[in-house]
Amino acid sequence: MAMGATTDPATVAQITAEATTAAAKIMAQAQAGNASLAAGAAVVAAIVTCVATIYGARKNAKTNESIERLKQDREDRRGERDRAHQISRFSEPLARSAYDLQSRLYNLLRGGALEAFVLRGDARERRYAIENTAFLIAQYLCWTELVRREVQLIDLGENDRTRRLQHLQDNISRIMGTDDYSSSLRIFAGEQRALGEALIDPTNASTCMGYGAFLAAFPPKANALIDALRQDLEGLAQDLAPARQRIGELQHALIDLLALLDPDALRFPTHSRSKV
Repeated sequence: MAMGATTDPATVAQITAEATTAAAKIMAQAQAGNASLAAGAAVVAAIVTCVATIYGARKNAKTNESIERLKQDREDRRGERDRAHQISRFSEPLARSAYDLQSRLYNLLRGGALEAFVLRGDARERRYAIENTAFLIAQYLCWTELVRREVQLIDLGENDRTRRLQHLQDNISRIMGTDDYSSSLRIFAGEQRALGEALIDPTNASTCMGYGAFLAAFPPKANALIDALRQDLEGLAQDLAPARQRIGELQHALIDLLALLDPDALRFPTHSRSKV
C-alpha cells in the first residue's frame, strides 16, 4: 500500500511499528560493522519519523474536526433557542391582537355592539365602544409594524408556513385598504403603517402601548388618523351596512391568521374564534 493512500490510523500505527522494528534490527547489524546497513538504517529511521508525523497530524486533524463539530452543534442549539424566543416574543402579541380585534368585529356584526353602546348607552359606554374599537384596530397594526421592523418576517421554522404568514398579513392589509367596498373604515397601506408606528411604546420601542396609554396619548385632535377611525365608527353605529363586507372579510382573515399562529387552539379556544 502506498504511504499517501494510508488513511486508517490502525494501519498507520502498524506500519510505524514494523518500520521501527526493522530499523532496530538494521541498526544492530550496523553496530557490528556493516556500513551499508547503517545507511539503510538512517533511511528507515527517516521513514519512521515521516509516518509518525503523518499519523500524528491526521490524529490531530480528526480531534480538531470533532471539537469544531461540537462547537457548531452548540451554536446551532443556541440559535434554535434564540429563534424560539424571538418567535414567542412577537407571535404571541400578534396573535393576541388578532384575536381581540376579530372578537370585536364579530360583536359588531352579530351583537350590534356599536348600536347598543353608542346609540343607547350612557356617555361612558359610548366612549368605550368608540375608543376601544379604534384602539384594537391600531393595536393590531402596531404589532404588525413591530414584526416588520424587528424581524421583517417571523421565522416559524418552515418555509411554507413562513410564506403562509406573509400571505395572510398581506391579505389583511389588502382588505383594510381596498376600494372594492365603500370608504367607510378604509385604511390605506401607508396609513396602516402610520397608525402602527403611532402606538409603539415610547419607553420601549419593541412593544405596543396599552389601552390606558392610548387614551392618554391620543385625545381628540391629537392624531388625524385616529380621529378618522373614531368618525367612521360613530357613523357605523348609525348604519353598519357601508362597512359590513369589509368587516366580515377582515374578521375571516384574522381567524385564518390565528389558525396559523395557534393551530391547536391552546391559547385561544376554537369556540371563541368562529367566522361570522
